Amino acid sequence: MEEATASRRDDPHRPPSREHGIRGDASAASSHPDRSPELDDGHTDRYIAAKVNQRLFAGRSPATRIARFTVLESIGHGGMGTVYAAYDEQLDRKVAVKVLRPDELPDELDRVRFQREARALARLSHPHVVTVHEVGEADGELFLAMEFIHGQTIGQWIRTGPSWRAVLDAFVQAGRGLAAVHHAGLVHRDLKPHNIMRRDDGLVKLLDFGLARAASDEFAPSLDMNASSALGTSTGTNSIAGTNSIAGTGLSSSLTRPGTVLGTPAYMSPEQLRGEPADARSDQFSFCVALYEALHGERPYGGQTMDALQASILKGRIRPAPKGNPVTARLRTVLLRGLAAEPEARWPSMEALLGQLQRLAARRRGRWLARSAAAALGLGLLGVGQAYWVGVGQRCTGARAQLDGIWDDARQQTVAAAILGTALSYAPGTWERVQTQLNAYAGDWVKKHTQTCEATAIRHEQSDEAMRLRMRCLDRRRTSLRAAVDVLAEASAETVNHAVDLVADLPPLSRCDDLHWLEQHDQRVPPPEDPHVAAEVEALRERLADIAAMRKAGRYAQTLEEIEDVVQWAEPLGYPPLLAEALVWRGRLRSRHGLHAEAEQDLRQAHALAVAHDHDPVALDAAQELTFVVGYQLTRHAEGLQWGQTVALPMAERINEPLERAHSLSSLGTVYSSQGKHDQAKGYYEQALALRREVLGVDHPVVANSLANLAIVASNQGDHDKAREYYERVLAIQRRMLGAEHPQVAFSLNNLGDMLARGGQPDQAEGYHRRALEIWEQASGPDHPHVAYSLANLGHVHFRRGQYDEAKKYYERARQTLERAVGAEHPHVASTLNQLGRVLFHQGEVEHAKGYYEQALRLSEQARGVDHPDVAHALVGLTWVALHHGDPEAARAHETRAVSIREAAPVAPEHLAEARFALASALWSGPDERRRARTLAEQARAALAAAEGHSESDLDLDHVDAWLAAHHVE
Repeated sequence: MEEATASRRDDPHRPPSREHGIRGDASAASSHPDRSPELDDGHTDRYIAAKVNQRLFAGRSPATRIARFTVLESIGHGGMGTVYAAYDEQLDRKVAVKVLRPDELPDELDRVRFQREARALARLSHPHVVTVHEVGEADGELFLAMEFIHGQTIGQWIRTGPSWRAVLDAFVQAGRGLAAVHHAGLVHRDLKPHNIMRRDDGLVKLLDFGLARAASDEFAPSLDMNASSALGTSTGTNSIAGTNSIAGTGLSSSLTRPGTVLGTPAYMSPEQLRGEPADARSDQFSFCVALYEALHGERPYGGQTMDALQASILKGRIRPAPKGNPVTARLRTVLLRGLAAEPEARWPSMEALLGQLQRLAARRRGRWLARSAAAALGLGLLGVGQAYWVGVGQRCTGARAQLDGIWDDARQQTVAAAILGTALSYAPGTWERVQTQLNAYAGDWVKKHTQTCEATAIRHEQSDEAMRLRMRCLDRRRTSLRAAVDVLAEASAETVNHAVDLVADLPPLSRCDDLHWLEQHDQRVPPPEDPHVAAEVEALRERLADIAAMRKAGRYAQTLEEIEDVVQWAEPLGYPPLLAEALVWRGRLRSRHGLHAEAEQDLRQAHALAVAHDHDPVALDAAQELTFVVGYQLTRHAEGLQWGQTVALPMAERINEPLERAHSLSSLGTVYSSQGKHDQAKGYYEQALALRREVLGVDHPVVANSLANLAIVASNQGDHDKAREYYERVLAIQRRMLGAEHPQVAFSLNNLGDMLARGGQPDQAEGYHRRALEIWEQASGPDHPHVAYSLANLGHVHFRRGQYDEAKKYYERARQTLERAVGAEHPHVASTLNQLGRVLFHQGEVEHAKGYYEQALRLSEQARGVDHPDVAHALVGLTWVALHHGDPEAARAHETRAVSIREAAPVAPEHLAEARFALASALWSGPDERRRARTLAEQARAALAAAEGHSESDLDLDHVDAWLAAHHVE
């Protein structure tokens, strides 16, 4: 991970006092021989002033030297030494140098503890643990050169008033560092806010390992202190390795006399206070004390004297939570377990504690950083399945435990409470279906996990490598399950609306049986060699799983913000496969938000990266999205078809993934449909439907989507009976999968009602629209936009019957509902204004109609742009108003624009016919334009005749025929 930039980012809320502690690494200093070193964050002036200032800093003057390091100032003094800011001339960087002077060595133990700190830190290389550059001895003094951290201690930062989620984020990072310490076989033994630093860029690091010791001989391999590559040497001085008193001192040696208490009492565990050996659970206790203090504003244990404080800690007397504190009951419960008086009652490890905290942290950077704790410790690199097998030997009975905290009784209760708590009419049915599907998925996952383990450990049917690959696949399926459950646990009405689709779309477990594919993918896309980069990659992939779940749950605005964050963190990692994955998601989400050009750029870059690094699944995703974005959204049809036919479809066939092939076929169908090539679109949609039904069954939501696509094609081909049949099949699937009260059922009812109304069956259409209105009013309340759309549809039914007063009532109710829901200036309001204008025109209230049309035109142009298809609706209305007033010039101006807009946009043929006929009527007043007017009217008639009475336009074929009969060109 990159170091912070040199410039200091000013915080207007931060007090102007000097920041103490070790600070962030600087950018490179100038190497020009005639200039003073240009230190980070404007320290050049301070450096020059220090050289001429003869003040003493803890007994040492500025500009004096420690080995090759030039001292700038003293920045801290502790029980085991003094810390200086210094300049490293050899490597041209600013460092922090900790010095243990001879007069600070009351006995040999302190000297060895200092050496132990050096060895402990040198052993670790982790983004959340301070980096040791060099250890040495100069003029009889031991020193330790470390990275210079520009920031504050956690305690200082807490006083600036960060939110509790930001505090939790910071401590989760510190916990990752502490977990890495424990994984290295070490115990910190003095964890407290003063030993946790937060850089100005938000990165948190652990410091001060002077009391660190090995947890056991098993985890404390000997370290060759003579290896300069490990610790470095000081030019012109004796290296630490040359000190005889150190050479034979192992890190696992106990330096604590029996009964000796080391550390800071307020943060110490009961066993430390009793003088007993400390282990990782002792560090966990100290961590929870510090986090409790940061969140509650006070430590968990009270006491006015040292004896009183120790008594509180030893007896486990924890204060009640302060009134008005924002800490949730769940978070407090997690902390209290970590503060248990007996080590056995605490969390079994820092990883287990972090696993709890990660669910409570913010759903952005802190969340995925927390989740990388296990990966950073090597668990993610081994694969969860491999670690599980090693842990249980050949029993293979612990798969269910792998879902603890993901889909267990507690999580089921949380999800049930969230869904049912929305009080939606369809919430109980949704919860029943979601629970059933998640139980089935989790059960299948446990079964497959156990079978995969037994195939290697018991039946010896597959190799360890085969098990590793299959377990990693299952682990990623578990991540998808966790992400879906997390979204459902915070369910809103919108989430409940998409909940069944979200669960139904979990990735199939069958891919984990395809060992040939898994082997190929593992060879082509190996993980990063650096274990810490690999950990960050896996953490970011967890975030992508979260983003996928949020998108499927309809949380589109949040996902775009989230993916920007992931891309920014993926770019500097230097692992192109991950960046390709992130760019595909950003392209997909930008497309959803109407940023089509930006989406295309992301998708092209993702495809190029994926192809260059043999990341076939991502290359396929990018090609499929480009088919849709380029071919449909950007209307570059030929180019979009090329992406689909020559890239996406062949790749889907090569990797033998039927659902991906179906997705590619469906995208191609959409491009052909937008070109008006309905026969070709139908062929691709039918192939996609067959594949989806074969893999997913007849009642899957994706199968319903394929049927809906075929309904649209059938309607465009004039086969309205077939379209109605498809819509009825969609409705049947939705009722079985979602329940009769679900809002998606209302959409299908609306589609069926529309087909019937256009087919001259307004009475049947009214029944469907009224049922849709009931569902939406019950599900979303009376002021939801969907309610307005149903009201407008009922207005259409009455308008087609010629019942203009009733139509006007429904249109007016729709307008008022939309204005309450989205505001009077929202572009959706323009639709109801056009409808009101239309019915008023038919009632003879032309001036009143003109006002509505003009208002609709203004809203559409303002929100959509002057060339958007919605603008044409108002222009057509204004054309008829102008003709009514005998103003053909104004009519021609309006309708010329309308025809131009509709010819350039993919609109229904009858809408273009409506515009052409209006323009024909406007042009007839000019003798020189009558031939063109006649041609336009004939074109309009042909389009209306092709619709066979199922027109979406108000224009009547008989009316056009009558006009043509009365308007001849000589």
